Amino acid sequence: MAEFQTADGITLFYEETGTGEPIVFVHEFGGDYRSWHRQIPVLSQSFRCITYCARGFLPSAVPSERDQYGQRQSTNDLLALADHLGLETAHFVGTSMGSFTSLDFSLNHPDRVTSLTLVGNSSGPRDPAEQASYRSNWIGHEIRLREERGGDGAVEVLEDDPAYQSFIKDDPEGWEVYASNLRGQSAEGAAHVLSTLHWNRRSLFEDTARLQAFDKPVMLITGDDDYYLVAETNAFLQKTLPNVRWHRFPATGHLVNIERAAEFNRQLLAFASASGKTPLPTNSARTDA
Repeated sequence: MAEFQTADGITLFYEETGTGEPIVFVHEFGGDYRSWHRQIPVLSQSFRCITYCARGFLPSAVPSERDQYGQRQSTNDLLALADHLGLETAHFVGTSMGSFTSLDFSLNHPDRVTSLTLVGNSSGPRDPAEQASYRSNWIGHEIRLREERGGDGAVEVLEDDPAYQSFIKDDPEGWEVYASNLRGQSAEGAAHVLSTLHWNRRSLFEDTARLQAFDKPVMLITGDDDYYLVAETNAFLQKTLPNVRWHRFPATGHLVNIERAAEFNRQLLAFASASGKTPLPTNSARTDA
């Protein structure tokens, strides 16, 4: 198990596989470093693939104080990982919560970014009414379930979520693995992340100037069966970012990299190869894992 220390002294877990240009994978709220298990065997044939667990997600540390969590800390943790590994630049790939952190990192440190891939990225609430609904109907509800039922409550939330139904229906074995991993996560850490990073998420629609100034290659990945705000956010990003492509997956929900791994891997391999210095393999390497 490899570890590194964040700027405020928190110990986080990471793994590396492969050699070459680095790709850093940043996981979603419902997952951890294992969320990328269908990417690493394929991408590591050509790239140095790095996964890690955010603070509050085992086997990384679970700080007990709520003020040790938030978007600023999450973004700084990604910087600490890049510094620890000596990455002058890297490709960054994030899903959901991880995509927001990857984007925030990229806007703050554009000189460290070779390319950016955002999967299922969504803006924060755009007005007070949307914020109140977001906090009450989703965050507050999930915090209560986590506190009352732990990992079982976390799985229950996703089993009732329309954005996960295609995954559950089309890949029941994959879903069981994902659900088992989720059950084993820290309820305390999840509650802290929900009540800080998610509770205070800002609106990307207010970040137009910085988005327009970010000229590194960006690939947007969404499933057509994801939350409505994901499509709205990515339409805005496509209109605003100067160097962007958007790949949409029909009949797919929130976790595109798991649900449609083969096509996702093909898209990411081609995008990262075109954006950096690694040539696309000529032997048509497998893109399923």
